[in-house]
Amino acid sequence: MLEESATITRRGFAGALAPLAAAPRRLFAETRQEKGKRLIEQALDAVGGDAFLEMRNSVRAGRAYSFYNRQVRGLARITIYDRFEELKPDAGTDWLPLSRREAYTEKGDYYALFLNGKGYEVTYRGAAPQPEDYMRRYRLASRRDIFYFMRYRLNEPGLYYYYTGTEIIDNTPCDAVDITDAEGEAITLYLRQSDGLPLSQVYLRRDPKTRIPYEERSVFGRYREVGAALLPWIIRRERDGDKVFELFANSYRVNAALAPNIFSIEKGVKLLPPDR
Repeated sequence: MLEESATITRRGFAGALAPLAAAPRRLFAETRQEKGKRLIEQALDAVGGDAFLEMRNSVRAGRAYSFYNRQVRGLARITIYDRFEELKPDAGTDWLPLSRREAYTEKGDYYALFLNGKGYEVTYRGAAPQPEDYMRRYRLASRRDIFYFMRYRLNEPGLYYYYTGTEIIDNTPCDAVDITDAEGEAITLYLRQSDGLPLSQVYLRRDPKTRIPYEERSVFGRYREVGAALLPWIIRRERDGDKVFELFANSYRVNAALAPNIFSIEKGVKLLPPDR
């Protein structure tokens, strides 16, 4: 009887301890907000962490397609030069810490130039400023691009992260995270569960005149090492479910020694008036 009583006491004691053992797990359970931010930080680590953040420039070359009404509208052999600069918080809303040159010919004599939020189309006639509505969309798309976001906006004041759960995107299990900024603008990011890399992102853009919303979606694929970073070599962009652009890179370099005139309008090129 004494042994049986002792056994009952030990079982009762163990049963009493069980809720206490589980209590710390419940107390420190990760919230959806915390998990959302953690997943974004893991995505930054997945693309290279400090190696990604310390990239000064990149050069991609390959084929680019544009689409209209689901039909190929244009094809170009494209080379994209990007320069990543320091963020200037007081530079104004139209300024970007990013400059880009998109060359559409082998000679490079037809190209688009984006200098810290200003844009030009350069042809044999000269350099024509891009229309302001086009540049407004460009600046918006740049700031909402997840790779721009991880580089420049990760610790921006007023950001709200929220993990919404698991979803299957393009037959791939993904973790979905909503990111909302201080202005109430939101991005939904889908991260591959297998490696944490960004697979897709979605946001709504309203036409400034009609206020009609458009769903803008980007899809990233064929990640490969570029230097010490892991970057997508295929990018597809969709609008309301219709493909509008696709890039297939066949070469990719970072921190390259670039000519000083890559991010400037060459001397002798005529500056044309807007909307010409």
